[in-house]
Amino acid sequence: MGAGAVGGYFGALLVRGGLDVTLIARGRHLEAIQARGLQIKSTQGDFTVYVKGVGDPKAVGPVDLILFCVKSYDTESAAHHCLPLCKEGTAILSLQNGVDNEEIIAGVVGEEKVLGGVAYIGAGVSEPGVIVHTAEGRIVFGEIRGGISERVRRLEQTFREAGLPAEISANIQAILWGKLCWNATFNAMNTLVGGEVRALVEHEETRALARAVMEEVRTVGLAQGVDLPDEIVDKLLHWTETAAAEMKTSTRQDLEAGRPLETDALNGVVVQQGQAAGVPTPLNFALYGLLKAIDPGS
Repeated sequence: MGAGAVGGYFGALLVRGGLDVTLIARGRHLEAIQARGLQIKSTQGDFTVYVKGVGDPKAVGPVDLILFCVKSYDTESAAHHCLPLCKEGTAILSLQNGVDNEEIIAGVVGEEKVLGGVAYIGAGVSEPGVIVHTAEGRIVFGEIRGGISERVRRLEQTFREAGLPAEISANIQAILWGKLCWNATFNAMNTLVGGEVRALVEHEETRALARAVMEEVRTVGLAQGVDLPDEIVDKLLHWTETAAAEMKTSTRQDLEAGRPLETDALNGVVVQQGQAAGVPTPLNFALYGLLKAIDPGS
């Protein structure tokens, strides 16, 4: 559901791995997939998959698994579009930015169907039907209430056998908030500064700001009862330097393409949950306000 950069890349891996996959997309991207297949240009090797692509989920029928990869501001409407895809036992795995998408999806389809997940990937749609993959390409997922169930074990095995790097987390909320620490910081700053992410860690001042923003997000997460270790900020900075330096974040790509920004799901949710917990969030509020001023969707 949502075969853009993230959904399209992981969907293509599953197709290449021999699974029965349908991509739900729209517009010129869908037309290109239907006409020429989905082309992946990757640092790990280029390939093309010829896969069923549709615009209407009703044309698909009930499925075992939905990779839910739409932008956060489309979560509720896309969840309703998932209803014709659902049957008893269907799992919906959210691979989105933010920490509250799973709750929104659960409100539509029922909590028992929803899994939380995080995609670690650098990718973008360079033209209709073409995805450029530049960094990483793995997922971490789990039950939204924690623990490890038999269904996530089976799903992990299915992913790995198909060639999709995946691992289970018994505490997916910590994983979601850890990703939010990075996204709220680097998506916002990269969107405002431009260029590649490397510029933000190569300059002393922006590196210090990035650290402070991540610490602010971590403090809000801790106040919400999420276990976020002391060393997470250092680990995220190291990951940025070693794996994400050449990335252009999804929010920056959205700005350049004139699309709405996921500002509310990133910095906005930090401000909102900080207010609820009595935690000041001046840095995230500043980033939120600046992004709202340039958001094509505002």
